[in-house]
Amino acid sequence: MEYNKFRSFLKKLIKIKPWLTLGSILLNALIFSYSAVNISCVRWIMNAFQDGLQGKGVLHRIWPYFILLAVNAAVRWLSIRGSSYLDVLRRYYYHDSLRVQVFRGLLRSNHLRDRADNSGKTFERLVDDVPAACFPVELVTEVAGYCIFTFIAVGSLMLINWRITMFLFLPLSLCLFLIKKISGRIRSSRKQNRDMHDRASSLLSDIVTSVLSIKTMDAKEPVLEKYDNVIKQRTRAVVKDSLFQNSVSATVDIASVLCIVIMMAAVSGLMQNGSFPLGDFAIFICYLDTLNDCILRIIELYTETKKAEVSYQRILETVEEQNGLCLGMDGKLLPPLSSKSVPVSGGYCGIPAHPDVFPEGEETAEETYGRLKQLSVSRLSCIYEDGRGIRDVNFQLYAGELLVLTGPVASGKSSILNALFGIVPASFQEILWNGKEVQNLFTLFKAPTVSCCLQSSHLLNGTIRENLTLGRNISDIECWKALQSACMEWEVKEWPGGLDTLTGENGIMLSGGQKQRLLLARMLLEHPSLYFLDDATSALDRITAEKLIFNLKQRIIQDNAAAVFISNSEVVKAAADRELCISQGA
Repeated sequence: MEYNKFRSFLKKLIKIKPWLTLGSILLNALIFSYSAVNISCVRWIMNAFQDGLQGKGVLHRIWPYFILLAVNAAVRWLSIRGSSYLDVLRRYYYHDSLRVQVFRGLLRSNHLRDRADNSGKTFERLVDDVPAACFPVELVTEVAGYCIFTFIAVGSLMLINWRITMFLFLPLSLCLFLIKKISGRIRSSRKQNRDMHDRASSLLSDIVTSVLSIKTMDAKEPVLEKYDNVIKQRTRAVVKDSLFQNSVSATVDIASVLCIVIMMAAVSGLMQNGSFPLGDFAIFICYLDTLNDCILRIIELYTETKKAEVSYQRILETVEEQNGLCLGMDGKLLPPLSSKSVPVSGGYCGIPAHPDVFPEGEETAEETYGRLKQLSVSRLSCIYEDGRGIRDVNFQLYAGELLVLTGPVASGKSSILNALFGIVPASFQEILWNGKEVQNLFTLFKAPTVSCCLQSSHLLNGTIRENLTLGRNISDIECWKALQSACMEWEVKEWPGGLDTLTGENGIMLSGGQKQRLLLARMLLEHPSLYFLDDATSALDRITAEKLIFNLKQRIIQDNAAAVFISNSEVVKAAADRELCISQGA
């Protein structure tokens, strides 16, 4: 089943630019057929010299072959240039298209927190596994060119002496058989190698992210020692994998030597009695090298395909199964998930009923359920593997209301929003939007129906404008209005760069309060039915927090929207219409 998925993925890659693949096969065939023409010319020339020693005119017979050799060399030169150009284009389309699809799959993942918490591993897969998964498609055109030449070569050799030709392929055929038998070992060795790369990348990402904490806590030596140990383990895995691959290559090389020995032994007797001309001997010697390269390429394609299956499976784990069918599709947006969902633990998990079938279109939540008037959540639960989480949370929310969720630290307040957004797996008895049952959370709790400012919200390493718009077509006027609502307009106007002021990586050039207000301004760019805010005023002073909550309340009343605010702030509690306390392990 996994092989069928990978084979389907390879077909999609080829279909991205099929004319590039066909052109590359044609050019590779011309490149390798160059040897066939040269070998034939050499055979004719050598036979002519052999005849010339018996008194026949040699130069008169051989000069057309030299012209043919020159033309053949010119064709090869042009073919190599053209093939190199097409290979670069194909690699660009394959790698970049797949990376775009991986990102789209990540953005649609049902468990976004797992992906965010493993950014180093995800980056490793984008950098290394994407090229590895695409490599068989890049190599197949070269192998196809070799195979076309091989058919020509084998046909020529069979006409000269079919028995010796069979001797040539016997050891190499045995190699192919043995490599197929150890294909499981190839995948296992590759998987161990890539897993150790994941560990090293994840640890490196953690160190870079926590460099300030490591330095201030004087934990440099223990952290470096741990990283050094992981690097040593990765080195051992790489060496083991390389030794195994080199052993396979050495086996093939030994088989090619056996081919030469067998051929020489068979030919020597025939040449002694004059039944094997010098030109025929030359053509066997010349073809042998290229045929050996062909077999090596076929073996390489097979082994690289086994490695690529491991890389493809790792990519599939990153984007999740339901997004995997769109991997490799050139520049096409992932189709929306089906609104039909399957029940899980008394609720719905948002997984399509038929993951291999994607609908053509999808209505927005407001088109399906209408503008928010009432939201009712019954027995919402989110339990983590270690037993922590929330159980049986119930609440109602009406248009025009601000509901604040309070409770002690680690009581599970943020888990409620994460569960509704699909960031973490959850179950529920019933969720009603305007009295209509919601079957798929992912069609409801997203823009433009919902806008949010979560604890995990991140700032790009870009300008104020870029962090507000996130690449969307939003005017500067709207950006200034959002900054005004977030109590940050005058600060940004006083900065020399204005909206073009750089924020640094995750807002490092901003204060905690400025970063928080910029994230709130991003949220307030939208006019949804429902706002979600998670501890969004913790870095603000009381006066600024009061102004911001007042602006939010005015927006809610003006748009007839609603808001769920997670906070223990007295300012927020005072402005809330209702308060729901989440107890530990509720």
